[in-house]
Order: sequence, then C-alpha cells, then structure tokens
Amino acid sequence: MDWPGLVRKYVWDEERTPYLVRTDRLTARQARSELFVYAFLLALLAMAVSAIALFGDTWRGGASPVAAVYALTILAAAVMLGVTGRPAAAAYCATAPLAMVCAAVFGVLRSDMTGAERVVMTAAGILWLGYAARIIRIVRRLGGLD
Repeated sequence: MDWPGLVRKYVWDEERTPYLVRTDRLTARQARSELFVYAFLLALLAMAVSAIALFGDTWRGGASPVAAVYALTILAAAVMLGVTGRPAAAAYCATAPLAMVCAAVFGVLRSDMTGAERVVMTAAGILWLGYAARIIRIVRRLGGLD
C-alpha cells in the first residue's frame, strides 16, 4: 500500500488544499476550493454557537439571544462567502475571530475561566484572525466567484 500517495491524494492535494501557497500564486480553482472549505467550516461553527447560545446555559448562566443572532449573521455571511465570494462577506466573517478574542479577554463565555484558558483562546483567535486576513486577500484578488 502506498501511504504517501494516499496522504497526498486525500489529505494534502496541491490543487484542493493549497493552504501553504501564497495568495498571489493561487489559481482560481485553488482559491475557490480554499474559500469553500473556510466558509463550510465557519458555517458549521456558527451553527453550533447559535444553538448553544439559544439553548445552552453557558453564557453567564443563561441563553444569550444577542450571541445567537450574531452567530446566525456569521452563518449567513459564511454562506454568502462560499457561494459568491464577496469581499464584504469575507470582511464580516473576519469579525468572528475578533469576537472570540474579546470574549476570551473579557471573560464573556465563563466568568471562572482560568488564565491559561484565556491565553489559549486569545492565541487561537489571533491565529484565526491572521487566516481570515488571508481569506480577505484571496477574495480581493479573485474578485468574487461569479
């Protein structure tokens, strides 16, 4: 069995998973593929956050309709990004990691968060924000998916 060949075929494909290719060197197909994967994963995350915010008891002991509405707008923007590739949708989707960093820094999610949890969430949000900037560059370069 050819394990390196299977990994290259299903996990790391230069044409379909071009995450280490600079944005100015991406082909249109690579850019579309990367936008689709990002939008799909962001939509899944937004659905989960909206469900937890509406029905869960995680935000300060009760449901949070404001967080649920925000997550639903992120969901709509992610769908729009995946379908049309509009720069405005990419910019709005980039507010999600900012919200994550703010929630971690100010302890919005749980008041009893430890310092290590806040550091990990803040670091993850900053890394995600860097990747969101890459998505914005791809969308601007591509000029939409129409």
